[in-house]
Amino acid sequence: MIVSLLRDLIEIQTVNPPGKDYETIVNYLKDLFSGLGFKTELITIPEEYIDKNYIYSPQHKGYKRVMLIIKNSREPLLHFNFHYDVVPPGDNWITEPFKLKIIDNKAFGRGTSDMKGAIVSLYLALSRFNETPIEIAFVPDEESGGIGSKYLTEEIGIKPKEVIFGEPSFPNIYIGHYGIIRGVIKVFGKQVHASMANEGVNAFLEASKFALKLNEELSKKYNINLGGYTINSSNNDGIVPGFFAFSYYRAISPNEEKLFDKEIVDTVSKELGINYEFEIKSAIPGYISKESDLTKQLEYCVKSVLNINPEKLVSSLRYDAIFYKDSVSVNFGPGDPKQAHIVNEYIELKNIEKTSLVYECLLREKIKSFKNT
Repeated sequence: MIVSLLRDLIEIQTVNPPGKDYETIVNYLKDLFSGLGFKTELITIPEEYIDKNYIYSPQHKGYKRVMLIIKNSREPLLHFNFHYDVVPPGDNWITEPFKLKIIDNKAFGRGTSDMKGAIVSLYLALSRFNETPIEIAFVPDEESGGIGSKYLTEEIGIKPKEVIFGEPSFPNIYIGHYGIIRGVIKVFGKQVHASMANEGVNAFLEASKFALKLNEELSKKYNINLGGYTINSSNNDGIVPGFFAFSYYRAISPNEEKLFDKEIVDTVSKELGINYEFEIKSAIPGYISKESDLTKQLEYCVKSVLNINPEKLVSSLRYDAIFYKDSVSVNFGPGDPKQAHIVNEYIELKNIEKTSLVYECLLREKIKSFKNT
């Protein structure tokens, strides 16, 4: 069952951007979990909300953003938040990224670790034990800043007391996460005909010099990624580009107040004589959970199932806990965090089963504690 479910999920190419096959996967999950007796609700995020919040706009045009809410009680004790979107696969895979391939008990495919394997773990747990009142949100666009969870909590107004995420963490527990600042640095030149290049200023070359020097300076202090995507004013080799833009992505520690180090960027721009603008697309702070019964129960279950003492860590990978501001949120998932977003992403099949046992244990502990109150 693990392989067949995971294969189905991986073959639904929920790539973000632009947001492919979202309706296909929520309908698949709706049918899957309805078979366990859950009531389901589909929520479509309005187009104007996406226009305002989607960092890759307008690539989302023509693709609906749909989330699926399933529950077995009007008063759930526990809320699960799992995203179903995946990042683009990239090149040089040893397998086809959207065709599940099993090699030495490792399942290769985009989204196996981050985080469709966790969806399989949760389904397995609930197929064995479905007595705990719970609610599950399957959300889109975690990979573009958490638009689904943001809409769910801020616009729909869902406010659970306790939340479990399934981001790749195995075998440890995440009690918090870093934040992210995302933006675009736009470098200006002078557009001319390519045959008169000496009379223009090539914004691509200017941006290249700028990016290299910025990376050298900023990486002394931060984990930073420049140029994940670029924007060219011309997209024509007969034109010297008048502007060239590249993306700026930096992780933010939960206690960090300064999001954009403008002083360093300004110093480099003046040194190189670069004319630039910086546009912040998204700035999401980090999150750390307070100690809670949920954390203790999850830690107990990981110890019981895996026979280890898990570490309680703050993840360098941002996830959507920050949007559940009034909740206690912890994370445990079957994937390896080092597999997130890489080429040849895989998950160990045995960890999907082990995580399902951890989830089942947690569900039993939660109902047990409720009955004892």
